[in-house]
Amino acid sequence: MKKTTLVIVPRERFTLAARSLRSVIEHLQGTEAVVYVDAGSPKKIADELRSICQAHDFTYIRRESYLSPNQARNVGLSHASTPYVVFMDNDIIVSPGWLAALESCADETGAEIVAPLTCQKEPLHSEVHQAGGQIFDNFEAFLSGLKDETHLTDLHLLQGKPAREAGSDRRPVECCEFHCVLVRRDVFDRLGPLDEQLLSTKEHIDFSLAVWTTGGQVMLEPKSIVTYLFPDRSNPLQPGDWPYFLLRWSPEWQQQSLDHFKAKWDLVKDPYFEKRRNILVCPRKSGPLFELVPASDMELRHGQEINA
Repeated sequence: MKKTTLVIVPRERFTLAARSLRSVIEHLQGTEAVVYVDAGSPKKIADELRSICQAHDFTYIRRESYLSPNQARNVGLSHASTPYVVFMDNDIIVSPGWLAALESCADETGAEIVAPLTCQKEPLHSEVHQAGGQIFDNFEAFLSGLKDETHLTDLHLLQGKPAREAGSDRRPVECCEFHCVLVRRDVFDRLGPLDEQLLSTKEHIDFSLAVWTTGGQVMLEPKSIVTYLFPDRSNPLQPGDWPYFLLRWSPEWQQQSLDHFKAKWDLVKDPYFEKRRNILVCPRKSGPLFELVPASDMELRHGQEINA
């Protein structure tokens, strides 16, 4: 009997998807089902993903149009009936024992959300991307209803530090990103599906807050390690990545997400949002990487190249 369903979705591009999926396959332990949500990848990549999934009896779900990450996660969630669900982005590389450590932490602590130590870049599993996150400068004040006594920070703990500095002791954290995260399936019976009005940003904070404010707990399990391969010189964006990447991080999607999050959690007085509004930028192609330019200089159309 399966214990966990892995729901794999697009994060911001597609060209690392097959490598990421093979990493998952390399470290399967036999207690997991896999649901792959492929939304809008180029045909060559889609054919490869479909073939890999069929060869391993995974559930492969294809959508021809792009989906936001939370939309894709909800599609996969509807096919998951196991006690645990792990949401994974399609650019994650896992390490030996990663899933067993997450399951053990959930079993032993009762936490609703358990996150691995998420590293970044290559060499794999060496540099921290996030060892959990900080939401507010006074989290207890927020949970107590004293919203005017705290401000949103949205910090990644230990980012850029060697992975060894995260230690090996599991501990509560205010939030964790969706790069890879284990969730109790019955949480969604209480909270409903993930909020699809959060198109681009703050969806991880929204979900963590929803769990904390209804009596749940978010834990970091650093014995589980995965690595997020973000776009850089060793793993640059390719032409087939750009249409979705530019939509995913468009100022329109970012601003809509921020406005919805601010209203939902009654943070209209928090100065964070005005500061963020003033620095909204849109990615633009520049050689093998990308540069950031003011949103006013760009015109974005769904599913098309940027006018750059």
